[in-house]
Amino acid sequence: MSTFLIFIAGVLFFGGIIFIKPRAKRELMWKTVLNWSLFVLWYAITWTGISFVYINASVGHVKATSTAIFLFLGISVVLAVVLARLLGFIGVKKASNAVQA
Repeated sequence: MSTFLIFIAGVLFFGGIIFIKPRAKRELMWKTVLNWSLFVLWYAITWTGISFVYINASVGHVKATSTAIFLFLGISVVLAVVLARLLGFIGVKKASNAVQA
């Protein structure tokens, strides 16, 4: 199972790079650096949490497992929402094609 998780982690990191690269704003250097650093931080926290939960669940530490799920999932979701907002996936208004008279 751990080998499978390592494989999935690598594939998702590579997929994240391919997904974010065309959407990062290149004209604003500070925003590009912020997007990439948030992606790396989000990725590190998410997979640290997954490995922490996996290790504690395998040895039977129920309280540590449930605490880690709550803590790491919460931080990961908050960082994901911030990153999605900065990349323009949340809160972007679509331009209307309708002609106004």
